[in-house]
Amino acid sequence: MFKRLLFVIAVAFFVNACKKDAPESKLPSVNPVQGTVKADWGDTITITGNNLPTDTKVRFGENTAVVVSNNGKELRCIVPVSIADSITTTVYLQYNGQTVGLKDYVTLNAPVITSFTPTQAIGDTVVIKGAHFNYFRLLVKFGNADARVVSWSKSQLKVLVPDEIKSIHSAISVTSQVQTVVASNPQFEVLKPVITSVTPEAFIGDEIVIKGKYFHPLGPFAVTLDGKPAGASVTDNGTISFKLPYQAYPGRKTTVKVKLLEYEVTYPVDIKIKNNWVLVHEGLPFSAYYATPLTVGANVYLVAPLKNSNGEGVYLWRFNQADFSWTRVGNMLPDPGDFRVGTNGRKIYLYNSLSATNFYECEPSNGTWIARANYSGPARRESALFSLGGKIYLGAGYHYIGNDRKGLDDWYVYTPGANSWLRIADMRTGYEDNYPMSSAATVVINNEAYVLCGGWFYDYKYNPVNDKWTALENMMEPRRQAGVVVYKNKIYTIKGFLVQNVGNSNRDIFSFDPAANHWAYEPVDINPFDDELNVAFTVGGKIYMLSYDSSEFRNNLYEAISLP
Repeated sequence: MFKRLLFVIAVAFFVNACKKDAPESKLPSVNPVQGTVKADWGDTITITGNNLPTDTKVRFGENTAVVVSNNGKELRCIVPVSIADSITTTVYLQYNGQTVGLKDYVTLNAPVITSFTPTQAIGDTVVIKGAHFNYFRLLVKFGNADARVVSWSKSQLKVLVPDEIKSIHSAISVTSQVQTVVASNPQFEVLKPVITSVTPEAFIGDEIVIKGKYFHPLGPFAVTLDGKPAGASVTDNGTISFKLPYQAYPGRKTTVKVKLLEYEVTYPVDIKIKNNWVLVHEGLPFSAYYATPLTVGANVYLVAPLKNSNGEGVYLWRFNQADFSWTRVGNMLPDPGDFRVGTNGRKIYLYNSLSATNFYECEPSNGTWIARANYSGPARRESALFSLGGKIYLGAGYHYIGNDRKGLDDWYVYTPGANSWLRIADMRTGYEDNYPMSSAATVVINNEAYVLCGGWFYDYKYNPVNDKWTALENMMEPRRQAGVVVYKNKIYTIKGFLVQNVGNSNRDIFSFDPAANHWAYEPVDINPFDDELNVAFTVGGKIYMLSYDSSEFRNNLYEAISLP
């Protein structure tokens, strides 16, 4: 009995001792860090310890992690994404009112690029393969241009070649998990555009279509015509279109070039310009105001002052039809003023109404000017001049008596061999001084001279055989500073400005048939060539219109193959 009592007392003592030790054996603890854990955002990692409470909370820096499971010894949680720029993070466990820190416990994996589509067109898809890609704060660049990510996994990205790409060769970089990796060589290469066809011929203003491949509507594409921007737009990946612009087309054709970054692709077949009138040269070295074209042999000349020279001197200029240029011949002619010029087909003659020595002869081959016998009639401004039978005829215009302007209708003929002047029949009599024939144009057909576009409806022809002037049928619309040419035995006036707003400024061309003594309007629109003031001439079977505005801001040369 006594032994049994001792056994009971011993068991009770043992049980009581166990109760006193239990609190200490169940204290929570976290195993010490054994190096850093490599992980990706979104990975599940395990933290080990003892007696970890079920309500233990986990933070990665300032970011709370989702706890997946906790059996007291192993706590599994998800690495949270972070807006911080830390690659290595301290992990904090919170339980029972205390916080335990695991310093530098997790280090984010750096992204890795193992391969990518090496070449592609702008806007097309590039596949990048590798590892440790994460959608959060993911950034893909081609050089400095951001690319749009269209699909994502940890091992593969699909991105679009950016419209804003700056070079045909670009390094691809991926920024993920606060780290950037740049793909090693070779660099990505943009596909070179290919042109398969271009509209072969068109009128100005027509739509031109370029077909090909590797185009993109939002890419940095440009189209040039002979080096000038065409204002094109990329319709789709295989089509570029634009309106054929109004610009100079010297050879009645234009070369198409598509540019993309450093690429320049030239189509081998030029676009042919179908217009009859074509701008062939922009800008002139001289002032074309009231200039008169002069044909000597196969050459065309003009006498005009340098542009922006304020009329301080005039020069002889020779036209080169091959490249539409003008070459200055000889030295400056002295005594500039109100002058008129003409030619007998061998020499060039100039009358200067404001000079004491008022009549000169020029050798066009070298531009040498020689003074000849002064004009024997009264000095006059805006006179007219023509040549018949090797002689020079000069008259019309006006002069001032006091402050009154008086029209002049007397004419004189100069004979080069005799170096002398002789008065001939007056052009008209009894006309009001308010309507002088001033700055009139002159042409010759069948050894008869025609004087027209002198400021009103009236035109005249002169027959040297009987020294007689004959009035022509009145013009349909009075014009001044119009281009006047002879073409297939008809006289054509081209543009010019209306006198006292009589007529229709939208009408460009009128023709006069000498055989029928009849004017006709030719319904031919020269638009978009909208300058009114013109000088016209023919050479090499083509018609040229030297067009300028009143301020001479524009000075352009146009070419036509035919007249109606």
